[in-house]
Amino acid sequence: MRSLGISIARQSLSAFVWEQTPFASKAVCSATVPCAEPFGGVDDFRRLAEEIRRVGGNSLPPAVVSIPPSWTFLRRIQLPVPDLARAKKIHVGELEGNLPIDDDDILSDLLPPPREVEAGRHLAVAARRSAVEKTATAIMEAGFRLDRVVTDHVAILCAALAAKAPADVLIVSGLDDLVVLRLSGGAVLWARQFPADAAGASPEVQREIGALIVEGLGGAAPVAVAVMGDVPAPLAGRLAGAARIKPPGDGADGALSAYGAALVPFSAAETGGFSLRTSAATDAERTRDRRRIVIAAAAAAVALLSVVVAIQVVSWAEGRKVAQVRAQIRKEFAAAVPGVKNVVNESVQMKEKLQVLAKQQKDLGVDVPGAYEMLAKTSQALPQKETISVREAAFDSGRLRLAGDAGSSAVVETYRAALAQAFGPETSVTVQETGGAARGGTVRFTILIEKTGARRAS
Repeated sequence: MRSLGISIARQSLSAFVWEQTPFASKAVCSATVPCAEPFGGVDDFRRLAEEIRRVGGNSLPPAVVSIPPSWTFLRRIQLPVPDLARAKKIHVGELEGNLPIDDDDILSDLLPPPREVEAGRHLAVAARRSAVEKTATAIMEAGFRLDRVVTDHVAILCAALAAKAPADVLIVSGLDDLVVLRLSGGAVLWARQFPADAAGASPEVQREIGALIVEGLGGAAPVAVAVMGDVPAPLAGRLAGAARIKPPGDGADGALSAYGAALVPFSAAETGGFSLRTSAATDAERTRDRRRIVIAAAAAAVALLSVVVAIQVVSWAEGRKVAQVRAQIRKEFAAAVPGVKNVVNESVQMKEKLQVLAKQQKDLGVDVPGAYEMLAKTSQALPQKETISVREAAFDSGRLRLAGDAGSSAVVETYRAALAQAFGPETSVTVQETGGAARGGTVRFTILIEKTGARRAS
């Protein structure tokens, strides 16, 4: 993604194109043109656009424009809300009546405060709406696509952070007007600005700036000092040991503000989304919001249509599946019950047919347990530690006849009772005959086991 930063000075216009991807970033090109009128007009911006196209290609990325400090007003305000988003919505009311411009002409935004600042304490940077709107119109008439308007304070902050300046640092900028920023934790703690002519001529202003520098260097917790651009000669000696921030590549110091402006789209967290919202920016955002609404509505309609189609497809598939199952049931029913000619409700008819067959099986004794199951129960029912043996077992149509020898009639009765308990109340267990044997004093027995209704079926 490419971003174009434009900085405005009294005598010149500068531009810087920056390219940033998730894997790398680089300076693409930069250009500076002199102004035919102070702070540039439409023709000056056209010449800047031509110069950028000449050195960087025909396509112009969206432009972030940085206006000079002389156009702006700095105010520290206290608001009843701690978070930045809500503070942005209400802060203009605190500026009305406190700036040397009409209330309707105020265009302002807030910079995010450092963490140690009192909750609700914010730094507002304001400008004349009429001046910003006029410049934005000239820039768009020159062929640029306007992304947003910021101030040199924001551009200086982004350039310093990109240059890996310390999080706690005093920045002195002489790029146009003289600006002093005190950063704490990477955020602007306070800011001061002085007109360039006064900074070079007024001893009082020089002394005030010098005191700020001395305070930063000699405080209880001294901070580093960094310099951007050219500072007045009386201050240069005090800043001889300060780090100097320069733009990357072959860009001149005059392009530093433009370089910082180009970094703004990639520094939303550091700048708090700072933007002086012009009419063009507001209209562009409304257009984007309307486009988002249209896209969201279209997506919702497509999703709803997809759900309806999916339901219809599922219903069709289920109906087809039910029809196939019914056809299979009809086929199986016709094969299982060939005598039925009038098939109306296969499942009901099949259920009735099964009930009839079950009754016939019961009447015929077919539903009695099998021979192996009955023999297993007779074996398990034999009395333990008693003299008894089964010599013969005959199974016929659910009836089981047992013949054997026992030590006494009492043992036979014990065996009969155990068989009755094993086969349950639906089974009849009767001793058909008992008699004495010639040897050993034993008795012979015959026991019949059958279903209770088996006699009626015989």
